[in-house]
Amino acid sequence: MRILVTGGAGVVGKALCRELLKRGVCVRVLTLPGDCVDDAIPPQVEVFRGDVTDYGSMRPAFDGVDAVFHLAAVLLSTDPAAFERVNAGGTRNVVSACQDAGIRRILYVSSISVTYPVLTPYGASKLAGEACVKESGLDWTIVRPTLVIGDGGGVEFNMYARYVKRFPVYFLPGGGTALKRPVRSVDLVTGVAAAGLSKESVGKTYALAGPDVMSMAQMAQLILSSAGLRHLMLPLPWWVAKKAAAFKNWIGGSRVSAEQALAGFLYDAVPGIESAKKDLGYAPKSAF
Repeated sequence: MRILVTGGAGVVGKALCRELLKRGVCVRVLTLPGDCVDDAIPPQVEVFRGDVTDYGSMRPAFDGVDAVFHLAAVLLSTDPAAFERVNAGGTRNVVSACQDAGIRRILYVSSISVTYPVLTPYGASKLAGEACVKESGLDWTIVRPTLVIGDGGGVEFNMYARYVKRFPVYFLPGGGTALKRPVRSVDLVTGVAAAGLSKESVGKTYALAGPDVMSMAQMAQLILSSAGLRHLMLPLPWWVAKKAAAFKNWIGGSRVSAEQALAGFLYDAVPGIESAKKDLGYAPKSAF
């Protein structure tokens, strides 16, 4: 069996390649022409260069493939059009390439943010990708990771950890009461691999989260404790947070919009993982 992993040069993509090889699968990755493919990608992985937003450049990577794991996406941007172009438009191209190449099986890595009551441009783009996959006529599976921690990945968590460790006093919108189920990168990767290789998962959507529910404030304390720090948290009223452009700069700099920076503090993300446990043997461990 040969699997194409789009976004395979990313941190999670590289780990997924290693997991698939362990399961006896031949792996091919699609990565951007300018991406650095270092030693983290095993030498037995076949590398194709292409851009999911450019159908002609990516189409050759789909020939001779049995299944596609679609990870390629923009996670952070201050340009809403980037999410539509890459996450929604790129997914439409990937689906078309599967159809043209006669590939029946596709796994799509979405995001738990598609379940938020009010969608950010990122969440809307991932939800549009889900709709495209579901309407494709392919044998699809969708996974929705929560906040990813560890193994060098989890860009959103890493930004948050840097923020709470940066100054002796830090502010949390709403007091950091939003609840999360953070997931270890290693558990996410095993869950993605199992979901994409299982026949039981076809036509299903799974949340891939960790076992523990905790607030953003509790998470901050665990981050600080592990770093040997004792910083003071001050609650930031929502009306202040929404007007404080500085908060966006503190936590995400130029890489993230204020809307996306605040969304994680505003909405809970505590999905059930019972179906993933039942169908996939998913057994995540505590992220902290």
